[in-house]
Amino acid sequence: MKTRYIILLGIIGTAALYVYQDEALQTRLLGKVHQIAPELNQTTLYKWKNDNGEWQITDKPPGKGITFTTTTIQHQVNVIPSPEKKKRK
Repeated sequence: MKTRYIILLGIIGTAALYVYQDEALQTRLLGKVHQIAPELNQTTLYKWKNDNGEWQITDKPPGKGITFTTTTIQHQVNVIPSPEKKKRK
C-alpha cells in the first residue's frame, strides 16, 4: 500500500513540475479554469470610512452598522499592457 502512495505521489509531482516549468501550458490551463469558474477570476472589495474619516478598502466587509460600497475587480481584465519601446536609429 505504501508503494502505491509513493508511485502516485511521484506521478503527481512530475505533472506539477511539468506544469510549473511550461508557461504556455499554465496560461492555457488558467484560461480554461476561468471559463469554467469565472468567479475565480474576480475579487470583491469593500470600501468605507472609519471613525477618523480615513478610507478603508479590504476584501472583507466591515462590521455591522457601517455603510460601505463594493467593487468587483476582474483580474485578467484590469491588466494594462506596457507601451511598446521605440526603436532607436
